[in-house]
Amino acid sequence: MKKLFSIAAITLACTTLLFTSCKKDKSEEPTPSTEQNLTMHLHSNVGTHTANYDSTFINSAGQRFTIEDYRMYISNVVLIKSDGSELPITGKIFLTNPEIDEYELGMVPVGNYKGFRFIVGLDSTINHSDPSTYPSSNPLSVQTPSIHWSWNSGYIFWKVEGKVDTTVAQTGPVNVDYLYHIGMDEFKRTIDFSTDAFSVNSGQDQVIHLNFDLAAALINVDMTSELMTHTMDNMMLATKIADSWQSAFEVE
Repeated sequence: MKKLFSIAAITLACTTLLFTSCKKDKSEEPTPSTEQNLTMHLHSNVGTHTANYDSTFINSAGQRFTIEDYRMYISNVVLIKSDGSELPITGKIFLTNPEIDEYELGMVPVGNYKGFRFIVGLDSTINHSDPSTYPSSNPLSVQTPSIHWSWNSGYIFWKVEGKVDTTVAQTGPVNVDYLYHIGMDEFKRTIDFSTDAFSVNSGQDQVIHLNFDLAAALINVDMTSELMTHTMDNMMLATKIADSWQSAFEVE
């Protein structure tokens, strides 16, 4: 009888140990995350070439040009959920340039999304704010070179400068200045990718890959003669450029 009691006790102890072990293993399983980090990866290109400040590029009209300053404000990013509801990404404004391609949107809910949209430019309130009131780490702060019109109380939404060969044969030096500064409230443009679906999965950070082709943005511009716009002094040229921004973007 004593022997049977000992066997029963050992069996009970083993069963208890097994149950405790299983319970412990189960409790140690990671809880699925409800949010993951979302990043926008923006490739700046000129046709099939990566945009940079060292190369000479050729546009679709065969005109040769260089880039000396190339920056763009992106703001008001909105994610569109699978049920059609919208998730604005608040507090995120990016001043993009060809040397930086990662722009962090932050933590977003796990799930399926129909697409997204954003603005090239800034909303009116921010556009007419004072750059000197922002800390130096903020993309809206005073920049060098400047990207704000002090005399017009507004930011330059899209800025490209460089030099171009203006000769008809395109055999001359690339030494004539061109300058495209697009700003003012009415020149912000919504870039719509509301049908480009993506998913954010638990335990895996998500990246939205975008391309922006400078050559496509300037496709309607004759760089040998249309050399300059500060927007208000050549609104026809500014409109032509701003209206090309949507087609210059592409989701990879």
